[in-house]
Amino acid sequence: MDTITFIIPSIGRDSLKNTILSLLNQTSDNWKAIIIFDGCKNTLDKNDYNEKCTFYEIDKTKCVINQASDVRNYGIKYANTKWVGFLDDDDTISRDYVEYFLNQYTIFNFDLFIYRMINKDLTILPSLLSKDVIPCDIGISFIVKRTIFDSIQFKNSHCEDYDFLNLVKKNKNLILISNTIKYFVKSNEEEYLEEQLEYGDCYKIFINGTNPFIYLHYFHKLL
Repeated sequence: MDTITFIIPSIGRDSLKNTILSLLNQTSDNWKAIIIFDGCKNTLDKNDYNEKCTFYEIDKTKCVINQASDVRNYGIKYANTKWVGFLDDDDTISRDYVEYFLNQYTIFNFDLFIYRMINKDLTILPSLLSKDVIPCDIGISFIVKRTIFDSIQFKNSHCEDYDFLNLVKKNKNLILISNTIKYFVKSNEEEYLEEQLEYGDCYKIFINGTNPFIYLHYFHKLL
């Protein structure tokens, strides 16, 4: 079975525990995590986590790594799975994030898969009307084949997510954008209490304690 390695840059936030917990609570066991402490010491007890989690520390007195893009590129070097995903240390994912992704791959055979992500103010990226990769309308909530990083890396920029995805698109890799929201920025899925967002005939309903779901599932295919 395919496995995803999640790259998690951290500056030592307390919220990192919840980020990792959202991985430990996955309905699928097909994941690993590389947690990289960026210029700070590991704030976690490694004994509290299983062998799926590997921890690294970047000593900035000995190397020049200044942005999240550098840290992600650093972590990707240690990923040895077919897929690579990304999480920030104050975000979480739904319990079926990995399982849903793997199920969709058996159907669509894509190279890169983008989940919609939701912020605490209920804004969604990519926006629900978006059918393309657009600057300032994209986030880090995607999973990509590890082999793509053999020729493409994250660039240091204010829009590193968009810049990377745009290069993947130019390489004619198959990108799918799902309308399913399973990535939560600075929050978790339990915080969404029966909030309804309307998009045409499609309703997204977030129920406390359950996974977000969408009545109408479809995908945008980017070539």
